[in-house]
Amino acid sequence: MKRNEKTSKIACEKILHNFNRNELNFQCQRWALAHGKCFVQRYFTQDDKIQNDSNVLLYPFTICPSPYPHSEYEKAHEIQHGINMFVQNLAFNIDLMDSVFKNLIEYDPFIKRLRTIYDQIQQLPYKSVAETCIIRSDYMLQQMNMFAQRTKLRLVEINTIAVGLGAAAKLIHDWHKQFLTQILPELVSQLPENESYNLVIDTLFESWKIYNNSRAIILFVVPEHEFNIGDQMLIEKGLLSFENSLLVKHVTFVDIYRNCSLDSKGILYFGNFEVAFVYYRTGYDPKHFYNEDIWQAYIMLESSCAIKCPSLRYHLAGMKCFQLATNDEEFLGKLFHEHEEYIDDFRYVLEDMFTMDQAINDPVLQRRILDKPDSLYLKQSREGGGNVYCGSLLKEHINEIIMNKQSNRYFLMSRIYPPIYSSLIRSARPNDNNEFISEKQINGELGVFGSLISRNGTVIFERIGGSLLRSKPAINVEGGIASGQGYIDSVFLV
Repeated sequence: MKRNEKTSKIACEKILHNFNRNELNFQCQRWALAHGKCFVQRYFTQDDKIQNDSNVLLYPFTICPSPYPHSEYEKAHEIQHGINMFVQNLAFNIDLMDSVFKNLIEYDPFIKRLRTIYDQIQQLPYKSVAETCIIRSDYMLQQMNMFAQRTKLRLVEINTIAVGLGAAAKLIHDWHKQFLTQILPELVSQLPENESYNLVIDTLFESWKIYNNSRAIILFVVPEHEFNIGDQMLIEKGLLSFENSLLVKHVTFVDIYRNCSLDSKGILYFGNFEVAFVYYRTGYDPKHFYNEDIWQAYIMLESSCAIKCPSLRYHLAGMKCFQLATNDEEFLGKLFHEHEEYIDDFRYVLEDMFTMDQAINDPVLQRRILDKPDSLYLKQSREGGGNVYCGSLLKEHINEIIMNKQSNRYFLMSRIYPPIYSSLIRSARPNDNNEFISEKQINGELGVFGSLISRNGTVIFERIGGSLLRSKPAINVEGGIASGQGYIDSVFLV
């Protein structure tokens, strides 16, 4: 038995031996309540027309942290500076972005609209005081051999908008540290400190300070039906710990359309309050822009002098089509110029990717799709969760894509087969036996955080640090936290 499997099995057995599940669930609830509303999500029913504050659940989470190779964990943090510079250099090279967009923009109205708004903003007589981006690079471990311990870090995606759970990741780290101290104190030293929460609030607070108006407010732009409330509350709490007179307002695009205005100098107002900083927790999916009023609200924000996280250029740089472009060494060379070490970092973590044209014209790839559809992911070329298909669904969607002439909107990626291990899960809802605690076979996806603030294209603030491990049932291709199919987790190093 491999070391990580053995360790997780011992942890599960020890917990089950020392706690009955009701007692364990009580401990979880008591811990969560100690953090007020900061480790909860809101849920909605089909009948919910408005947000209902009584509809809240704990985030689903693992009782113990999950084993993770020390070398690959360190490597993911080491290369985050290169990831930050990838986003920075790409965001401020619109010609290079357009060289990738040219084959996509005709088939994706959402990217086309964003790109048009970018051009409109460049014509304005004023510009943002600065621009901010919080980045999370997501990785999975590729198990190189089922019978060996060796794994290799593989990049899944780079996120630049609505990067969530950085604050919740800190809380789950604290729970795991507390719980391991009870049952397996010898493992506590293998639980790395997690700076994700500090990175997020430090970056947001520094952005607000750069605006240089202590009376100006921060807007958190959230969906109309927002589930991820605990993470945002903890971020707000952190900001207020720096400056208790700071005003943070959680608003939707509808609120912005109704209450925001711009003066002739590009200063943004929400009612009578000047706005220093706009933090997007929505706006990455076409479904968020369901009418023209929403688009006009977004244009107003992006046209203002307020600092945005992310600004439109950083949002564009997070589109998944650029992940495919990293296969091209010439593309990476244009981004990094004299920094060969960043190119080497990308080579280290990239999994094989293929265009849809290759899927149509390459007989070897065609045979793989027919015979081994489980060995590939089908992914969309723009930002946004979901829309990942594998197996029979992959074949079905490829046929639809070709028939509808949408091949430029998608690409293929070799599937990642991460190690699987046993874990105890505290679910958001009880199972059929009215139990919240269950044992499952899971695998995980590691997110590493970075952030940037730039002025006139020059980086004036950069942070790296902290992680989020999201685990899911091993049988699932995807595992969303909101749907209850994924779990907030953290790592202990092996």
